[in-house]
Amino acid sequence: MTVTRLDQGQRYRPRMAFLKKIEALMMEMQNPDTGIKTQTQRVMITSIPHAVAGNDILQWILQRLQITDEEALHLGDLFVKYGYIYPLQEPKNLTLKTDGSLYRFQTPYFWPTQSWPADDTDYAIYLAKKNIKRKGILEEYEKEHYNMLNKKINYKWDFVIMQAKEQYKAGKERKKADRYALDCQERAYWLVNRTPPGMLDVLEYGLDRATDPNENKVNQLFVSCVCGVLRGSETPVEDKPNLTAS
Repeated sequence: MTVTRLDQGQRYRPRMAFLKKIEALMMEMQNPDTGIKTQTQRVMITSIPHAVAGNDILQWILQRLQITDEEALHLGDLFVKYGYIYPLQEPKNLTLKTDGSLYRFQTPYFWPTQSWPADDTDYAIYLAKKNIKRKGILEEYEKEHYNMLNKKINYKWDFVIMQAKEQYKAGKERKKADRYALDCQERAYWLVNRTPPGMLDVLEYGLDRATDPNENKVNQLFVSCVCGVLRGSETPVEDKPNLTAS
Protein backbone atom coordinates (compact mmCIF):
# COMPACT_ATOMS: atom_id res chain seq x y z
CA MET A 1 0.00 0.00 0.00
CA THR A 2 1.28 3.45 -0.93
CA VAL A 3 -0.11 6.35 1.10
CA THR A 4 0.51 10.03 0.40
CA ARG A 5 -0.02 11.94 3.62
CA LEU A 6 -0.28 15.58 4.58
CA ASP A 7 3.13 17.14 5.20
CA GLN A 8 3.53 17.26 8.97
CA GLY A 9 7.22 18.14 9.03
CA GLN A 10 9.22 19.69 11.84
CA ARG A 11 8.77 23.19 10.46
CA TYR A 12 5.17 23.02 11.74
CA ARG A 13 6.24 22.32 15.30
CA PRO A 14 6.07 25.40 17.55
CA ARG A 15 9.66 25.03 18.77
CA MET A 16 10.97 25.52 15.25
CA ALA A 17 10.11 29.24 15.41
CA PHE A 18 12.29 29.53 18.50
CA LEU A 19 15.16 27.66 16.84
CA LYS A 20 14.99 29.88 13.75
CA LYS A 21 15.63 32.88 16.01
CA ILE A 22 18.63 31.13 17.54
CA GLU A 23 19.97 30.37 14.08
CA ALA A 24 19.67 34.02 13.05
CA LEU A 25 21.86 34.91 16.04
CA MET A 26 24.29 32.14 15.17
CA MET A 27 24.69 33.58 11.68
CA GLU A 28 25.44 36.99 13.18
CA MET A 29 27.85 35.48 15.66
CA GLN A 30 29.85 33.93 12.80
CA ASN A 31 29.83 37.08 10.66
CA PRO A 32 33.49 37.87 9.84
CA ASP A 33 32.94 41.60 10.47
CA THR A 34 30.57 41.78 13.45
CA GLY A 35 30.81 38.30 14.95
CA ILE A 36 33.23 36.55 17.27
CA LYS A 37 36.80 36.24 16.03
CA THR A 38 37.87 32.60 15.95
CA GLN A 39 41.48 31.65 16.61
CA THR A 40 43.75 28.64 16.68
CA GLN A 41 43.87 27.49 20.32
CA ARG A 42 45.72 24.72 22.09
CA VAL A 43 43.80 21.84 23.65
CA MET A 44 46.39 19.89 25.64
CA ILE A 45 49.12 19.44 23.01
CA THR A 46 46.90 19.89 19.94
CA SER A 47 46.34 23.22 18.17
CA ILE A 48 42.66 23.46 17.14
CA PRO A 49 41.72 26.01 14.44
CA HIS A 50 38.58 28.18 14.50
CA ALA A 51 38.03 27.93 18.27
CA VAL A 52 36.26 30.47 20.50
CA ALA A 53 36.31 30.91 24.27
CA GLY A 54 33.14 30.57 26.33
CA ASN A 55 33.66 34.02 27.83
CA ASP A 56 33.85 35.58 24.34
CA ILE A 57 30.52 33.97 23.48
CA LEU A 58 28.93 35.38 26.63
CA GLN A 59 30.32 38.88 26.03
CA TRP A 60 29.07 38.90 22.44
CA ILE A 61 25.55 37.96 23.57
CA LEU A 62 25.60 40.69 26.24
CA GLN A 63 26.69 43.38 23.80
CA ARG A 64 24.41 42.27 20.97
CA LEU A 65 21.19 41.84 22.94
CA GLN A 66 21.74 44.20 25.89
CA ILE A 67 20.40 41.68 28.41
CA THR A 68 21.44 40.65 31.91
CA ASP A 69 24.32 38.29 32.64
CA GLU A 70 21.86 35.63 33.80
CA GLU A 71 19.81 35.86 30.60
CA ALA A 72 22.93 35.81 28.43
CA LEU A 73 24.28 32.73 30.22
CA HIS A 74 20.95 30.94 29.80
CA LEU A 75 20.90 31.75 26.08
CA GLY A 76 24.50 30.62 25.68
CA ASP A 77 23.62 27.35 27.41
CA LEU A 78 20.82 26.84 24.88
CA PHE A 79 23.28 27.36 22.02
CA VAL A 80 25.33 24.45 23.36
CA LYS A 81 22.45 22.20 24.48
CA TYR A 82 20.81 22.40 21.05
CA GLY A 83 24.11 21.61 19.34
CA TYR A 84 24.82 24.93 17.62
CA ILE A 85 28.12 25.21 19.50
CA TYR A 86 30.07 22.21 20.76
CA PRO A 87 32.76 21.98 23.48
CA LEU A 88 36.33 20.97 22.73
CA GLN A 89 37.63 20.25 26.22
CA GLU A 90 34.69 18.49 27.86
CA PRO A 91 32.82 16.95 24.93
CA LYS A 92 30.14 15.34 27.11
CA ASN A 93 29.35 18.56 29.02
CA LEU A 94 26.82 20.43 26.87
CA THR A 95 26.86 23.68 28.86
CA LEU A 96 28.50 27.04 28.28
CA LYS A 97 31.39 27.68 30.66
CA THR A 98 32.08 31.41 30.88
CA ASP A 99 35.85 31.23 31.10
CA GLY A 100 38.61 30.26 28.70
CA SER A 101 36.98 26.92 27.87
CA LEU A 102 37.03 26.36 24.13
CA TYR A 103 34.16 25.75 21.70
CA ARG A 104 33.54 25.52 17.98
CA PHE A 105 30.53 26.33 15.82
CA GLN A 106 28.58 23.37 14.49
CA THR A 107 28.21 23.25 10.72
CA PRO A 108 24.68 24.32 9.64
CA TYR A 109 24.15 20.90 8.01
CA PHE A 110 23.76 19.46 11.53
CA TRP A 111 21.48 22.18 12.92
CA PRO A 112 18.25 20.85 14.51
CA THR A 113 15.96 22.51 11.96
CA GLN A 114 17.38 20.50 9.07
CA SER A 115 14.69 18.19 7.72
CA TRP A 116 16.75 14.99 7.69
CA PRO A 117 16.31 12.70 10.71
CA ALA A 118 19.06 11.19 12.85
CA ASP A 119 19.03 7.80 11.15
CA ASP A 120 19.47 4.50 13.00
CA THR A 121 22.03 3.36 10.43
CA ASP A 122 24.14 6.49 10.91
CA TYR A 123 24.02 6.06 14.69
CA ALA A 124 24.96 2.39 14.37
CA ILE A 125 27.96 3.32 12.21
CA TYR A 126 29.01 5.94 14.78
CA LEU A 127 28.80 3.42 17.63
CA ALA A 128 30.60 0.73 15.62
CA LYS A 129 33.38 3.16 14.75
CA LYS A 130 33.68 4.23 18.39
CA ASN A 131 33.70 0.57 19.41
CA ILE A 132 36.60 -0.10 17.03
CA LYS A 133 38.52 2.96 18.19
CA ARG A 134 38.10 2.18 21.89
CA LYS A 135 38.47 -1.58 21.47
CA GLY A 136 35.04 -2.43 22.87
CA ILE A 137 34.87 0.21 25.59
CA LEU A 138 31.56 2.07 25.28
CA GLU A 139 29.26 3.84 27.74
CA GLU A 140 26.61 1.51 29.18
CA TYR A 141 23.76 3.21 27.31
CA GLU A 142 25.83 3.06 24.12
CA LYS A 143 26.33 -0.67 24.57
CA GLU A 144 22.56 -1.09 24.94
CA HIS A 145 21.91 0.96 21.79
CA TYR A 146 24.63 -0.92 19.92
CA ASN A 147 23.09 -4.31 20.78
CA MET A 148 19.57 -3.08 20.07
CA LEU A 149 20.56 -1.71 16.66
CA ASN A 150 22.44 -4.93 15.89
CA LYS A 151 19.14 -6.79 16.26
CA LYS A 152 16.99 -4.12 14.62
CA ILE A 153 19.02 -3.67 11.44
CA ASN A 154 20.88 -6.98 11.46
CA TYR A 155 20.10 -7.47 7.76
CA LYS A 156 22.59 -4.70 6.90
CA TRP A 157 25.03 -5.04 9.80
CA ASP A 158 27.85 -6.02 7.44
CA PHE A 159 27.37 -2.66 5.73
CA VAL A 160 27.43 -0.87 9.11
CA ILE A 161 30.74 -2.50 10.10
CA MET A 162 32.24 -1.85 6.67
CA GLN A 163 31.33 1.84 6.83
CA ALA A 164 32.61 2.13 10.40
CA LYS A 165 35.98 0.64 9.40
CA GLU A 166 36.24 2.93 6.36
CA GLN A 167 35.43 6.04 8.42
CA TYR A 168 37.86 5.00 11.14
CA LYS A 169 40.60 4.49 8.53
CA ALA A 170 39.84 7.84 6.87
CA GLY A 171 39.91 9.56 10.27
CA LYS A 172 43.38 8.23 11.04
CA GLU A 173 44.65 9.82 7.82
CA ARG A 174 43.47 13.29 8.87
CA LYS A 175 45.60 15.78 10.74
CA LYS A 176 45.45 15.30 14.50
CA ALA A 177 43.76 18.68 15.07
CA ASP A 178 41.04 17.99 12.49
CA ARG A 179 40.50 14.48 13.84
CA TYR A 180 40.09 15.77 17.40
CA ALA A 181 37.67 18.54 16.40
CA LEU A 182 35.56 16.20 14.25
CA ASP A 183 35.36 13.66 17.08
CA CYS A 184 34.04 16.40 19.41
CA GLN A 185 31.60 17.57 16.73
CA GLU A 186 30.26 14.08 16.11
CA ARG A 187 29.91 13.29 19.81
CA ALA A 188 28.02 16.54 20.46
CA TYR A 189 25.65 15.82 17.59
CA TRP A 190 24.73 12.38 18.91
CA LEU A 191 24.43 13.63 22.50
CA VAL A 192 21.73 15.97 21.22
CA ASN A 193 20.04 13.48 18.89
CA ARG A 194 20.45 10.28 20.96
CA THR A 195 20.26 11.69 24.45
CA PRO A 196 21.81 9.55 27.23
CA PRO A 197 19.62 8.48 30.19
CA GLY A 198 19.23 11.23 32.78
CA MET A 199 20.06 13.99 30.31
CA LEU A 200 17.41 16.43 29.07
CA ASP A 201 16.25 15.65 25.54
CA VAL A 202 15.98 19.16 24.09
CA LEU A 203 14.61 17.87 20.77
CA GLU A 204 11.65 16.06 22.27
CA TYR A 205 8.49 17.26 20.55
CA GLY A 206 4.79 16.73 20.90
CA LEU A 207 2.54 15.59 18.07
CA ASP A 208 3.20 16.91 14.60
CA ARG A 209 0.83 19.56 13.29
CA ALA A 210 -0.72 19.57 9.84
CA THR A 211 -0.81 23.38 9.78
CA ASP A 212 1.68 26.02 10.80
CA PRO A 213 0.81 27.19 14.37
CA ASN A 214 2.71 30.44 13.77
CA GLU A 215 0.35 31.56 11.00
CA ASN A 216 -2.67 33.72 11.85
CA LYS A 217 -4.55 32.90 8.67
CA VAL A 218 -6.58 29.71 8.42
CA ASN A 219 -5.61 27.43 5.56
CA GLN A 220 -8.77 27.79 3.50
CA LEU A 221 -7.78 24.99 1.14
CA PHE A 222 -7.49 22.51 4.00
CA VAL A 223 -10.88 23.61 5.39
CA SER A 224 -12.55 23.24 2.00
CA CYS A 225 -11.11 19.73 1.65
CA VAL A 226 -12.52 18.71 5.03
CA CYS A 227 -15.90 20.27 4.33
CA GLY A 228 -16.05 18.56 0.95
CA VAL A 229 -15.47 15.18 2.55
CA LEU A 230 -18.10 15.81 5.24
CA ARG A 231 -20.68 16.78 2.62
CA GLY A 232 -19.90 13.64 0.69
CA SER A 233 -18.97 15.77 -2.29
CA GLU A 234 -17.64 13.85 -5.29
CA THR A 235 -16.22 16.98 -6.87
CA PRO A 236 -12.42 16.68 -6.97
CA VAL A 237 -10.65 19.22 -4.83
CA GLU A 238 -7.35 20.64 -6.03
CA ASP A 239 -4.33 19.41 -4.04
CA LYS A 240 -6.51 16.97 -2.12
CA PRO A 241 -4.30 14.32 -0.43
CA ASN A 242 -3.98 11.20 -2.59
CA LEU A 243 -4.57 7.81 -1.00
CA THR A 244 -3.67 5.06 -3.44
CA ALA A 245 -3.38 1.38 -2.79
CA SER A 246 -1.35 -1.06 -4.81
